[in-house]
Amino acid sequence: MTKHVPLFLPLGSIRLLTIFFSFCIIFVHPALADKMAESPELFDTAFTLQERLDIPDGFVQREMVYISILLGTLVLCLFFFFMQRRMKKLRERDRERYLQLLEGILDNLPIAAKVKDVNDGMRYTFWNKKAEELFECSAREAIGKTDFETMPEAAALIRKEDEELVKTGIPQEGIRRFFTKKNEERFTFQNNNFIKLSDGRKWIVYTAWDITDLKIMERKLRLAKEEAEESNRIKSAFLANMSHEIRTPLNAIVGFSSILATEVSEEERVEYLDIIERNNELLLQLINDILDLSKIEAGTYANVDINKMVSEIEQATSIRLTNKDVRLVTVTPLPGLLLYTDQRRITQVFNNFISNALKFTAAGSITIGYGMPENSYIRFYVTDTGTGISSENAQGIFNRFVKLDSFKQGTGLGLAISQNIVKELKGEIGVESQLSKGSTFWFTLPFYKMDAHRSIFP
Repeated sequence: MTKHVPLFLPLGSIRLLTIFFSFCIIFVHPALADKMAESPELFDTAFTLQERLDIPDGFVQREMVYISILLGTLVLCLFFFFMQRRMKKLRERDRERYLQLLEGILDNLPIAAKVKDVNDGMRYTFWNKKAEELFECSAREAIGKTDFETMPEAAALIRKEDEELVKTGIPQEGIRRFFTKKNEERFTFQNNNFIKLSDGRKWIVYTAWDITDLKIMERKLRLAKEEAEESNRIKSAFLANMSHEIRTPLNAIVGFSSILATEVSEEERVEYLDIIERNNELLLQLINDILDLSKIEAGTYANVDINKMVSEIEQATSIRLTNKDVRLVTVTPLPGLLLYTDQRRITQVFNNFISNALKFTAAGSITIGYGMPENSYIRFYVTDTGTGISSENAQGIFNRFVKLDSFKQGTGLGLAISQNIVKELKGEIGVESQLSKGSTFWFTLPFYKMDAHRSIFP
């Protein structure tokens, strides 16, 4: 009986050699297979080895089949492994490219966009360029930080809104008003959204539109509407007042003129003529005020002796002052003063101030004068001890058709005309008043010392 050689070691070696040679033939150098086909002695050696080892017939062939299957499986596994790895890299590259594209789009949006990570203590993870501009904080300074670090003055309010948004999940929107570091007023329309992903991550996305220009325009339109309504109301009151103011002197003129056509005594005739003359002056003043309001024309400029002008105004006012309980005072601190200006217009402003003082001063004094030159301007004023003006009424006292007492005679145009005149003369105008204590109406005009063609001391 023939004794068989143990096969587990030789067969293992044969398998290894077969795998090695098969791998070389198939994958390393396909030309080697052709060489083996041309050299039959290689196969003879293999068969001789098979006989020495007493390997059953067909054993090698079966082993080759198993090895081929194993190698094929290994090749397929390697193929799918490297293909999967390659596809993963391509997906990561595409994802990175799409993320960069998305970030570029968000970064250049015309609206401010911010993203906050709820799971990371409400810290910012994204902050675009418009947000940098609007909130005056760079992305580098904001990302990784909370509102308490980026916007501490509003952090408590924002945190409260964030907690409410996370709790309810309901989007928030509204108009927010704030001031920049330069104390500039800003308005934004803000929209806050809560996002929860499948992996449990939570985010808050903020978007804010800068509507500052729209709000300012809206405010201006509202103010213009209110001013137009107020102007319309004042004009209606003005027309009603004018109809009364014009009708009163006209009725007096017509009425007393008719009486003069009859036989009257000399004393009555003088009285009636005086009444007609005063009403003529009143009617002329009303017409002049209306004409002056529509257009202020520059008059003749010349070197005006201010002390002399104040003296002439004092004389004219003393004639108009019939109340013996009111004193008329003039103040001229300089022995002489020449001012290159329009005397007729300055006198008109003084007379408008004095007319108001005469109307509202029952006792005390009315002071007319000017102060020492200061900062290239000289200040003129009329001070009275009359009823005074409240701070609310003083703000609009120089507007057209304003009358603080509808029972007092006048058009409500005098101070508006005075303001236009002073503005034309490159000066300023104002009032200082306390209710029940009196008022000081003042205006300033440019003054240049030692300029023979402007304002000089004589």
